[in-house]
Amino acid sequence: MSKNATYQLMSPAEAAKVNRQILKTVAVKKASATIKPGKSVKLALSSKLNQENVKSITYTVPKNTAVKVSKSGKITAKKAGTVTVKAKVTLKNGTAKTVKMKITVK
Repeated sequence: MSKNATYQLMSPAEAAKVNRQILKTVAVKKASATIKPGKSVKLALSSKLNQENVKSITYTVPKNTAVKVSKSGKITAKKAGTVTVKAKVTLKNGTAKTVKMKITVK
């Protein structure tokens, strides 16, 4: 614990309310994007999300789809098609929320 920090104990109900407020900030900046094969786009999360609350972010796409996604959220188009990329955001308290971005490759 930091010497200069201020701490406050919360009831379970207050903690749940704070958790719901944090989860509301877990969102994508853009819900969809269209790109060409060989090009890429980043799945960016809302700037309202405080990264200090985030434990991990995992990006996934179905196998054999039109795109591939890196561990950092960079989506690269491979072939024509439409796919939904998911980002699972896990908070430090263990709560998780999954957000989606629809990618169309033309």
